[in-house]
Amino acid sequence: MPANIGGMKGHKRYRSGAWRITVFAGWDPVTNKRINICETVKGPDNKAGAKLADARLAEIVTSVETNSLPERQVQETTRLTVAELAERWEASNRPRQNKRTGDWIGWSPKTAKTHADNFRLYILPVLGDRRAGAVTGLQLDDLYQRLEQEHGLSPSVVARCHSQIRAMYSWALRKKLVLANPAAAADPPKVKASQLKVPAMTDVRKVIDISPPTFATYVQIAATIGARRGTALALRWSNVDLDKNRITFERAIAESSTGSVEKGTKADRPYVVSVGASTARLLAEHRKRCIEAALRVGADFGPRSFVFSDDGGKNHWNPSWPSHAWKRYADKAGIDCVRLHDLRHTAASQMLMAGIPISIVAERLGCTEANVLRTYRHFIPGSDQEAAELMDRMLDAEVAVATPA
Repeated sequence: MPANIGGMKGHKRYRSGAWRITVFAGWDPVTNKRINICETVKGPDNKAGAKLADARLAEIVTSVETNSLPERQVQETTRLTVAELAERWEASNRPRQNKRTGDWIGWSPKTAKTHADNFRLYILPVLGDRRAGAVTGLQLDDLYQRLEQEHGLSPSVVARCHSQIRAMYSWALRKKLVLANPAAAADPPKVKASQLKVPAMTDVRKVIDISPPTFATYVQIAATIGARRGTALALRWSNVDLDKNRITFERAIAESSTGSVEKGTKADRPYVVSVGASTARLLAEHRKRCIEAALRVGADFGPRSFVFSDDGGKNHWNPSWPSHAWKRYADKAGIDCVRLHDLRHTAASQMLMAGIPISIVAERLGCTEANVLRTYRHFIPGSDQEAAELMDRMLDAEVAVATPA
């Protein structure tokens, strides 16, 4: 007797002294064959037995539709392994450029590289050969514990691996490749919010004073504008207006699995910032050095030349080099445990404490006002004190009304 409950097909028939139940659960993504859940219900060949079989048939259909099949039946539904699922997920989100506009589609190249590295180094060596639909929350807990204890990963890195697994299974659920998301039943390590490390401007000055002129220019831009490393490296001289003391950030350099690539900014829009007189002078001096360097190597210097380059402007710096250079000169200056990216925090905090409007700070950082508030709200002066005084005034007013003259 066929059944169609909630759009899910199933049927039963009596054979060899028992009811045989079959429920269609989709198509195997590897073999493209039908996936059937089969079960035997013992009962007589009469109305009572048929009613018993119908009840069990309805239970199986409901389990398939709600992704709540027992593990044994989940294993029978698909032969797709975790490695194959990861490959499909990565292919679906692969970074690629629009041939007409040049814009990137899918993940950013850096995100794709990070996901690929996490799979290759941490996730697939343990789970790659297992059936994707058979992975459980407990198995993921074992993986996370192993990554912490055997690989020495920090809780934040393990938590990122968990987020990656959860996102992959969410995609697979939507594509009906699996019946449940095991990451929803896993317990990744708790990660405490880290406290921002904000280098003082005096420390930044120390590093600038002992750095070569070219890197000193880079550090000053990072500290006074808060430019991300990738957006600063993508600067070309056409983006620098020394007459109006302005810089336009419109591109960024990102690391990918195949090397460095040029893409849009993180906000995926150009933005213009002003520079102070001191920074403008440094940029003008730096431009003269770049012209001389281009002449020495026989390169054509022009608007498309990169601002930060070692070969006369033809190519930008390697994305990892500024971070290594910062560590080297910061160590010489006696500044410990401060990253190059922390200069972005310096720029944001100093502007906010000086009373620069949040909208202007967000524009200079190339992010949203909500992001500035979420990350740097404790640097906004007076807001907490003003709130305290407001609450006191309100309470005092209530007391004055309640107290008779």
